[in-house]
Amino acid sequence: MVMKRICLVLFYTACLLGAHIALAEEKDYPAKPIEAVLPFDPGGVMDIASRIVAAEMAIELKVPFIVTNAPGAGGMTGAVKVLRAKPDGYTLLSTSTASMISTPLESPNPPYDSFKDFLPIGCFGSSPMIFGVAGTSPFKTMAEMVDYAKKNPGKLTCGVTSMGGENHLNFELFKKVAGVNIKIVPYKGTGEAVASLLGKHIDMMVLTYVGFLPYLKSGDARVLAITQKVAGTTIPTIAEVGYPQVNIHMLCGFFISAKTPKAIYDKLVSTFQKVAMSPGVAKKLEDSGMLRQYKTPQEFTNEMKERWGTTAKLVEELGLRSK
Repeated sequence: MVMKRICLVLFYTACLLGAHIALAEEKDYPAKPIEAVLPFDPGGVMDIASRIVAAEMAIELKVPFIVTNAPGAGGMTGAVKVLRAKPDGYTLLSTSTASMISTPLESPNPPYDSFKDFLPIGCFGSSPMIFGVAGTSPFKTMAEMVDYAKKNPGKLTCGVTSMGGENHLNFELFKKVAGVNIKIVPYKGTGEAVASLLGKHIDMMVLTYVGFLPYLKSGDARVLAITQKVAGTTIPTIAEVGYPQVNIHMLCGFFISAKTPKAIYDKLVSTFQKVAMSPGVAKKLEDSGMLRQYKTPQEFTNEMKERWGTTAKLVEELGLRSK
């Protein structure tokens, strides 16, 4: 009986001590470097934009804010890494709607629930998707490319850097509504895909505007159409060239484990909002080719739920779900 009482006392003491330590950790947060896991290869739109936002988050939180690349499985590898980490606010996920919506929908057994396992910290921007060709390509317009594709089914090839991502979905949707047979060529990253395009190993590619922008500025590549209007450019939208159904653009933001203490989550949300709304960050994002589009956690959740429904129908219609 005495031993039982002693064990109970020790148990409750441990609980109280644990609660005290947890409260102290929340109060002192952050007290060490924060890692933002990026589930994609270096050099792409998410890599560039994440590092812009992370640099400002580091200044505001007064600790290093380190972006680490963990590509694989259409973004799911990095997401799982975040969920396996201790939910103490020191491991975040910086990703696009691809790894939170399209990739899980295309997987027969996704390893996480995007809405139950994660909390959105906020959305910082969006990137239009482009349909581009090399600067030496004979195709000057989308109409010319489509005309050739219809007369030569299966002859043209298109590079895609993220199977299951927004560029892949846009390409598949375009093929369907345009009624063309163009072969898809998957690549692991932006650099590899662009090198193939410029080397004439593929005829066209669907890529983020951010990833394509340097080659557009140098004249090495040409954009035939874009999913969203970009101010200050004369690039025609995909709707303007006759395919308004092809309008999937990339939303980018930060997420965290749903098990994260509320005080820590709230601090990250308020800091993220301040950073994302900063004119300096907006300019850096726009200079990189991204459109600043801040969304609160609730707005981001609402947008994701709406996209989940439309993307689920699209995945089903196009037969993109893995067996």
